[in-house]
Amino acid sequence: MIRLRKLIFDIAKYFRKVAQLFNWIIAPDDGRGKHMGVFLKSKIWKITCLVLLPGFFLILLAGCEPEPGQNSNAEKSEEGMILEEVSLKGHAVMMELALTPEERARGLMGRESMADDEGMLFVYPDTKPYPAEVSFWMKDCLIPIDVIFLSRKGEIVSIHEMEPPEPGTPDEDLKAYPSGEPVQFAIEVRGGLAQELGLKAGDIIELRFEYLMDMAS
Repeated sequence: MIRLRKLIFDIAKYFRKVAQLFNWIIAPDDGRGKHMGVFLKSKIWKITCLVLLPGFFLILLAGCEPEPGQNSNAEKSEEGMILEEVSLKGHAVMMELALTPEERARGLMGRESMADDEGMLFVYPDTKPYPAEVSFWMKDCLIPIDVIFLSRKGEIVSIHEMEPPEPGTPDEDLKAYPSGEPVQFAIEVRGGLAQELGLKAGDIIELRFEYLMDMAS
């Protein structure tokens, strides 16, 4: 939506410039010039339309192409979330991307199992207040989960092994798992996997940083 608004603004600005140039060319300076200006306006306007309209529609079509995160051909999970393969110390994990506030809030709630090559990558937008300190909890989560907090550059700042709460635990009694430092990303994988892979604070996880942040909201 932001990209489309910018495109419309740029097109309007472009046509204003053309109109200013056009008016300068045919601007009359006396009665005779005024009559000739009317004649020229009719002719030049037709020529201008023939020259500019094809370019206008080409620009409009280019602006309507889907952005990377909106690509309808992107691989998606059964839940309809975009997938991104991430390497954790050489171990390939297919991550579901949590890009919106709703997806990040839902996380892995209700999941009854998770394979070693499955996970979720939480991406925060490239806008204030992020990167920021965040805190996770295990509301409605049924399985043990490791959360790995990452800086803007993909550096691991902290890791927590999170355990599912007892059924019926009130929200106010749920344990919080804070990042401890400002983060831009978080990864959730099967409980115990981070330790098995030898992941630790200071390790770097390679991500397509700009691509991911551009998709997040």
